[in-house]
Amino acid sequence: MNWRGERRKSKSVAGRRSRHVARPLTTTEPGLGARPAASALRPKMGGRCSSPLNGRQRRYLRGRADAMMKNFVPYYRRQLATALLRQVSGELDPQGKPAPQLLPRELRGPPDAALHEGLLSQYDGDSRSWQENYFILLGDFTLRWFESEEALRKGCEPRGSTALSGYLLLSSPSEYAESLGDLCQGLAGGSPFADPPGEFLFFLYHPFRRHFCFCADSTESRRIWKAALQDGIRYRSTELQRRDSLEAEAFLEAVRFYRQERGRYGAGDLLLGPEPEILGNVLMEDLLPVLRSQVLPSIRGSERRRRQLWLQFLQAVYALILSEIASEFKGFQKEKEKLQMELEKKIRPDLDQMLTLKDQIASKLQAAVQSPAESCCSQSVEPHLECVMEELMRPISSGVEVVRSLFAQRVDEMIGLIRSSPVTVLQKELLTLGRTSWQPHVMHLCYEEADLYRESLRGLEERFGFRGVTSLVLGAQNLMQQLMENATHTFLQLSQQHLGQVAGRRRLTQALGKVKERVLKKFDYDSSSVRKRFAQEWLVRIFLPFLLKHLESGCKLELPQYESFVFADFSGIINLENIYEETVLAVLLRAVGRALAEASCCNRHNLYADGFSLPQSTEELLYEEMG
Repeated sequence: MNWRGERRKSKSVAGRRSRHVARPLTTTEPGLGARPAASALRPKMGGRCSSPLNGRQRRYLRGRADAMMKNFVPYYRRQLATALLRQVSGELDPQGKPAPQLLPRELRGPPDAALHEGLLSQYDGDSRSWQENYFILLGDFTLRWFESEEALRKGCEPRGSTALSGYLLLSSPSEYAESLGDLCQGLAGGSPFADPPGEFLFFLYHPFRRHFCFCADSTESRRIWKAALQDGIRYRSTELQRRDSLEAEAFLEAVRFYRQERGRYGAGDLLLGPEPEILGNVLMEDLLPVLRSQVLPSIRGSERRRRQLWLQFLQAVYALILSEIASEFKGFQKEKEKLQMELEKKIRPDLDQMLTLKDQIASKLQAAVQSPAESCCSQSVEPHLECVMEELMRPISSGVEVVRSLFAQRVDEMIGLIRSSPVTVLQKELLTLGRTSWQPHVMHLCYEEADLYRESLRGLEERFGFRGVTSLVLGAQNLMQQLMENATHTFLQLSQQHLGQVAGRRRLTQALGKVKERVLKKFDYDSSSVRKRFAQEWLVRIFLPFLLKHLESGCKLELPQYESFVFADFSGIINLENIYEETVLAVLLRAVGRALAEASCCNRHNLYADGFSLPQSTEELLYEEMG
């Protein structure tokens, strides 16, 4: 696909902002602007650096984190009100998605306390040597390492641990070196690690947290570790997207609006991880250019040493702001609970009035916005819709087909085993089947199909400013896992009905074969429906920020003239920015709906024509979670 094109520059929108701002960073700023003191970067005994941050830098960073939270909280309050208004109005007029055929079961987490463990060689950057440690991936997807297996069994303290949210799993030294080069502004320093003890390398990379260079003892060991770690990265990175709650919905929207007020459209992969990490990512987006221009040039030493100190500096900065943000965010929780109760008391008695007023404002905005939105959509978006939709549908359809084949294969294997084993084996086999979705070494065959997006959608960043491919990949993998979970759960429930009713091994295997066919038919219907919703969701995530950015100067800057229509009593609940986006979204959804309906009618990708319907509310799609 050729999505290359010139990016247009857009002016930053001056929105309503809090006055709490950190002092600007200049070359005379006694914080980060000052050249780092030598003592801040001097290594202590044992080879490790002492804290790379001096006192002035710490105060500056705490001020930036505090200012960001004060600026962000008003956005969060507004989106909590918007989400609650939508939830209460939905209770009166529920608009559900098409009912699934499979029995749904929530993915609460893996059933095992430990998912995988074993010896790995790990590169230590301070000693510049490879050390063997015993690693264990816990059921909450925390990675810990010990001096030995014996130390683990004795209950000794681990040498270290890390949560996996926000990491990238890299498979080759060249990938790791490329990522490192981008982060370190081209600092060479030779190979990032000494000669490894073997050839089976893999890497955990995070721009602002500790890196891990691993070497396994065999291809099979590396394959199993990579599958387990990728599962952990996916689960921890998308926990907020999978959380079906008003608070999570409001938070993600608040981050989006917060960035848009600063002229940055499309949050992309910044929205991975728990709330403090997401806010830390947003703040680092502002800080990194400053750090590169004012701190990196002042670091002295060899290229290798400069790279090492720069990475340690970034990790210290991120750890500090993350700690500050987490503390501030925790303090807001009690206020948030009180705010939600107050909002509900306001919304429920005056709901009809609020909805009527919102419709009136939407009508006025529509008259001004719809025509330019339709023009921009038809000229800049619709010519690309079919092509992008095809690129979205291909990997997810292939992955879902692998899920279907894997489910059928495992059921057939179980039926074959029952033919030659006691009937009592069935319960054990059913239990094993039910754990399939949490077996990464099995499911990785499905998940690998989603990795194709990294290459096929690469041109979207240059053409449309889309920087969310990792989020898209993880979302597709979540969808595949959920389908497998629903299929195995449905099979288990239907099979239980036959255990006490069918006599004889032959009749039992026949009954289980019929159950499998029933489940596969349900699977085909549901997979069509969820793939369409997946394509719809990501077409919106790709093109809506693009549309909003291009309509900014001509439409959004006119919003203040409509503020007088919002009653003072409702000003914290009815938000013009949300109504404006709903109007633009409605235009985009109609175009997306036509493209998907055509794909269904042409029977492309095995899509059922009745497996898709446009959301009744134009907001519904923005908040739909594909976990």
